[in-house]
Amino acid sequence: MAIIEKYKLVQAFEPRTTNASITSNYVILKDAVTATVVVNLAQTVGHTTQISLYQAQDIEGTAAKPLANDVPILANEDVSASDTLVRQADGVSYTVANTAKNKQVIFHVDPAKLDVNNEFCCLNVRIGASSQATNFASGEFILENKYAED
Repeated sequence: MAIIEKYKLVQAFEPRTTNASITSNYVILKDAVTATVVVNLAQTVGHTTQISLYQAQDIEGTAAKPLANDVPILANEDVSASDTLVRQADGVSYTVANTAKNKQVIFHVDPAKLDVNNEFCCLNVRIGASSQATNFASGEFILENKYAED
C-alpha cells in the first residue's frame, strides 16, 4: 500500500524564517483517526523556540484556542548527529533547547483530544518568534484517514 492511500500529507507551512512568529493553516480532523504534526527547525543561532498546538471550530480559525488536552511529543534536538526521536513529557507545546542545531519535533494528536463537545474540529501549529533571521522552520500534518483516499 502506498502512503497516500492511507495518509493525507498536508503542508502546515512552507519553510520560512522564525524571525517572526509562524501560524500554520488549519486542518480538519473530522475524518482522521490520528494526526501527526511534524516540525523541522534549522537553528543557526540558539533559541528556545516554542511550538504550540491550537484548535478551532473551522479552518478560518473561529474561536481559536490552545489545545487543552496533552498529547504525546517526540523530539530530536540534533538531527545531524542522530535520527533518534526521544519521548518527551506529554503536552500541548514544546520548547526546544537553546542550541544552534537542526531539530525535529513531532506531536501525535488523537482528534478526540480537541474540544469536540464545543464543535472544535480543526488543528494548527504555531511557532514562536526567535528574532533570528537565519533560523528557519517548516511543518507538515500527516493525517491517518478513516476511509481510503479520503
